[in-house]
Amino acid sequence: MKKITWLLFLLGLLTSSFSMMSQSVNPGSYPAVTGEEWGQLLWNLKLADQKISDFTNYQKVDDQGISACRYTIAFSSYFLAIEQYHKFPAWQEAIQPAFDNLVKRMLQKEVWQYWSHESMGITKFEPNMDRPYPQNDDPVSLGNIMYSGHLGMMINLYEMLYADMKWDQPGSIVFQLSDSKKFVYDNKSLQEVMFLQMMTNPVPGIECERNAVFPACNTHPMISWLLYDEMHHTRYYKAAQTTFDPWFEKVFINPKTKDLASFYLIKQGWAFSGWNPKYGNKMDATMTEMVKKGVDFNSGGNDGWIGTFMHAWNPVLIEKLYPSFKKKHYKMHPNGSVTLTKDVIAPDAYYAFFTALAAEVGDETARKGLLKTVDSIYSPVWLDGTFHYPFMDKVPTVNLAAADADKKPAATPVTPAPTSADNQKSVPACCRSTQIEGHGDATNMKSFPQHSDLADRLIGIARALPPKGFYTMVNKPFDAKHFTEPAITGVDTKKVILKRAIYDRNKKALIISTLEKSGSGSTSFKVINLDPAKSYTLNVDKVPQKVVINLTSYVLTLDAGKKHDVIFEEKNN
Repeated sequence: MKKITWLLFLLGLLTSSFSMMSQSVNPGSYPAVTGEEWGQLLWNLKLADQKISDFTNYQKVDDQGISACRYTIAFSSYFLAIEQYHKFPAWQEAIQPAFDNLVKRMLQKEVWQYWSHESMGITKFEPNMDRPYPQNDDPVSLGNIMYSGHLGMMINLYEMLYADMKWDQPGSIVFQLSDSKKFVYDNKSLQEVMFLQMMTNPVPGIECERNAVFPACNTHPMISWLLYDEMHHTRYYKAAQTTFDPWFEKVFINPKTKDLASFYLIKQGWAFSGWNPKYGNKMDATMTEMVKKGVDFNSGGNDGWIGTFMHAWNPVLIEKLYPSFKKKHYKMHPNGSVTLTKDVIAPDAYYAFFTALAAEVGDETARKGLLKTVDSIYSPVWLDGTFHYPFMDKVPTVNLAAADADKKPAATPVTPAPTSADNQKSVPACCRSTQIEGHGDATNMKSFPQHSDLADRLIGIARALPPKGFYTMVNKPFDAKHFTEPAITGVDTKKVILKRAIYDRNKKALIISTLEKSGSGSTSFKVINLDPAKSYTLNVDKVPQKVVINLTSYVLTLDAGKKHDVIFEEKNN
């Protein structure tokens, strides 16, 4: 009898200890996706998993606008990186191969071949309105940081997130122009060719188009170097930052209004901006007339782009500037709706860029208000379990600055028009205005606000970003230990809506949460990287389940038709 009593006492202690341990972890305190965010993740995974040479669903208007394929691909990877780092660090099986495919897609000739023509110069940026430069087929050797900077950031985010250093291998980055002509790099030589331009150019910035340095594009090599240095023990970032940041503050920030300029013209020696809208050529008369007619060259899209990414290394400056940005561009109406001033610099992504900035600096009120407005303007669609904001073109103008702006803004849904395959035969794959459900024709975007595929990816980023999301990811990268910690694999994304998958190193706990998915039924996935010498308590929806011992992995079965919080917690033996 005493023996039974003693066993019951021990069992009571174990159960009590079990419950206390599981209660020490609150799943709700960890980042998590919403249903819409999960749908956007599945949309990005779907597109990334297409055959690399298949550019279906990649819409664009031209090679030099921000609807160009390179931006859609790059910002899709940034969205995946945010999700991987903040929401699913303990689940990488679906996101890693998609991210890898995006890097490979970025290397496709269809994405970068425009540089052969654009390398000779853009006439509007030149004092003589000419094209004075020799043709350069290599897309990263000189200028074109609007491509190389994104490629560098993508590759180093990938290596940091997955400890897969394949892009470090000699000859791993190949730009194949033709059977007889190619340009070969690796991660190191890519960083070097960007860095040397930053250090040797007449100004401490790298050209996008020849003679024009856009600070927005220059944020990406800075992040690329910061990540590369952390993994390779180099000092590219520090050397570049000490020259670029002071120049940026001197040249691109209006000391009185705190407005930002859009780009710097090297030969002219000034920045094009709302306070100085001049090209230094025959276009200046046109610019003057536009200003007289009320055109404002200050840009919420430009401010949002620069601010979102520069916050990753210079948060003090961006948080100091943000109130001025908001005062200039942002308006909340009595009915609670939020609008932005019309943007002629970034007409097809300014809402998305500014919403991403609000998220990064932690302005939750602005982020929520802008997302609400975006949802009312851009008519998001669900498609086979995925969620996205369709490319919108030729839609009625939405006058957000009208006197009756307190009325809920609305847009007429796009009815896709059929396209002729014959008209598309001679057009490169990534340039086609391919029609799919929910997409408009990718030509002649005229209305305000416009919406591009880039904006779709940016809205995903804005929805996914926690405060200081880019800053934290870049400055606290995954370390070697991360890749040995408990994680999950074998998740069926057609049956399960994952809400979070995070390992808390301090509490030695793996937290897995799911959202309800009707009609799914039972599903299983595997917890991996367990230490067989240790024991783990399993708690599902606050109910202790069992103690797991002597195992390196464990198969967990759940009812996917219900939401769950699962805690796998290491016991203190």
